[in-house]
Amino acid sequence: MPENDNRTRRELEAALRGLLGQKPLGQLRVRELTERCGLRRQSFYYHFTDIYDLFAWCLSRERALLLDRLEDCLTWRQAFLALLNRVSEERAFYRAALDRCGQTGLGELVPLEEVLQTVQVYYRNRCGVQPDRAEEERDRRCGRLLLLALLESWLRGGEAMPPEELADALERAAERSAAGAVWHTLRERGEWNGVG
Repeated sequence: MPENDNRTRRELEAALRGLLGQKPLGQLRVRELTERCGLRRQSFYYHFTDIYDLFAWCLSRERALLLDRLEDCLTWRQAFLALLNRVSEERAFYRAALDRCGQTGLGELVPLEEVLQTVQVYYRNRCGVQPDRAEEERDRRCGRLLLLALLESWLRGGEAMPPEELADALERAAERSAAGAVWHTLRERGEWNGVG
């Protein structure tokens, strides 16, 4: 694709993101986007069939950007904060993705599987535990559902914590869960004497 075409697409994407802060996706018009970019309507239709086609293209670019950002993260906390910070920066865009695609679509956009896998590897290595692929897969599915619900609440304004506080709360919950799992395992093995 010629550079000029890429530039036009990126300009339309920027216009779309800017307008999403003012009104819902379903109320945007091609005319608004093209006027904002200084383009003719024909230029828009050369690249996209409609606003939703442009939005789908933006979603695929956003997912690629998120995956790229996660590659630079060394710990699960860095990965989760990179995700939350990006969602926070582009809240209107992510809210539109949630409105348009639902929680399932949001789950396809946000690479929670990758973040959760990073968490599992981090704690497994830290604790010296052998991998159990089936259990880890089950834990990832459960964690993904919980994080999607939390992310949806956060996007809709039900959860007002900034990214740092949310990451801290999740880390404390994970640590308490891990401590509880150790206690439960020791108790099952009869190695817990009930003291402390």
